[in-house]
Amino acid sequence: MDAQNGSVMGPRGPREVADRTRGRRRHGAMRVLVASCIALVTCAVVVAGGAGSRGSVAEAAAAPSCAVKGAFFGLLVTNATGGGSVNIDCKNFPANHPYLLVEASLLVAIDPAAEPLLTGQATSVPGLLAIIAATPELNALSVAFPTSNSSGVLDTNYTIPTTSPLDPNASCPPTTEEINSGLIGCAVAMIDLESFKPVVAGTFVLEWKGDPLLPPDPTLSLSPTITTTGQHVSVRDVPGAKTYWWLATLESIEAGLGGGGGSSGPVPVIIKNRNKKLVSKAVVTPASYNGTTFTPPVLSGYFLAPARGKHTIKATLTANLLGIPFSVDAAAKLKVTP
Repeated sequence: MDAQNGSVMGPRGPREVADRTRGRRRHGAMRVLVASCIALVTCAVVVAGGAGSRGSVAEAAAAPSCAVKGAFFGLLVTNATGGGSVNIDCKNFPANHPYLLVEASLLVAIDPAAEPLLTGQATSVPGLLAIIAATPELNALSVAFPTSNSSGVLDTNYTIPTTSPLDPNASCPPTTEEINSGLIGCAVAMIDLESFKPVVAGTFVLEWKGDPLLPPDPTLSLSPTITTTGQHVSVRDVPGAKTYWWLATLESIEAGLGGGGGSSGPVPVIIKNRNKKLVSKAVVTPASYNGTTFTPPVLSGYFLAPARGKHTIKATLTANLLGIPFSVDAAAKLKVTP
């Protein structure tokens, strides 16, 4: 059996920084990733009807902001339970302005069939509701209609649905396979009912009670595990593994939504022996969904074996999300003979 391990890393500090400090920085950076990147992704995903903007001068003058009471970090709500309540308190909104809240599975971001429904078709509330009803990754039964007051304050309690989107694969909470693939929760998106555009400040993310904050580590398997210098060594996930290279899915989602953070296709993986980069053609294909079948991320490709000896080969996938580099990695043993 191959020996493997994995780790999750945020931006690295100097080598002399103590492990404890690195750990604090790593977890802090990943909290920013989870809270900010997924909020950005899900809010952009449910753009449902972004046709035209009728924003006023007052709306442009003061940027809206929202806070979710009891959130773990920013707009990330952990330990969510169906039937529970989430309070969202917003300010600097237009006075007496209508909004819509709707729950969405992150599968909507990777289903090509959903794209035509999310490209500015709505120009009315009935049209928007029709789009929501026609998009199986959105939960039509979760819709709520909060309104800001005369001071531009929107303070509302959103009841976490006990139902899920119609698509059986788009459950909220997500399945373990989806979480491990990078779809770590479900979003509650806010949409302006006059401009029909998403309100970034008012979109928050739900992670359910008992689910991990971050997906577990990926795996790495080599074939063959004994070879000679310069030969091709194939890389893949450990057969039967239930954890995946989840960061590739986040990068793909952000890129697909115009976030500029990465590639919409397979994501390159760096292969190293100690600190030396090896010649390789290794990639991770992000998670995908065709409306019926969900496919987790898949590691594939090869590298050229280094000089003889016993080596620990390390594969690293780095993604630039929201302008911040993050990475996940895994390692496996390789023996190179004369």
